Amino acid sequence: MVDKAELRNQLAQARDRARAVRAEFKRHSKPPQWDMVQKDILKPLVEVRERVADELSRRESNDSLAPIDRDPVPNKFTDLVRRYYENLGTGQ
Repeated sequence: MVDKAELRNQLAQARDRARAVRAEFKRHSKPPQWDMVQKDILKPLVEVRERVADELSRRESNDSLAPIDRDPVPNKFTDLVRRYYENLGTGQ
């Protein structure tokens, strides 16, 4: 699902390391070395997540949503709109 080869490689390496740690635990009941898990598995996953989030935010357009109050209310409806919002505010 990740387009960039560099990110895919980082994810694959982290996944392989996690599999190795899990296999070691299952084979020998050896608990993982948490500093190694942090450095070799978790840190690359967090970095990839941040880079993907940055890329997604870069690709999203700020103009995709139009502001609600972009156009002014025509003069003949100003009073009706004001009363409408006042009624909304009172819960009626």
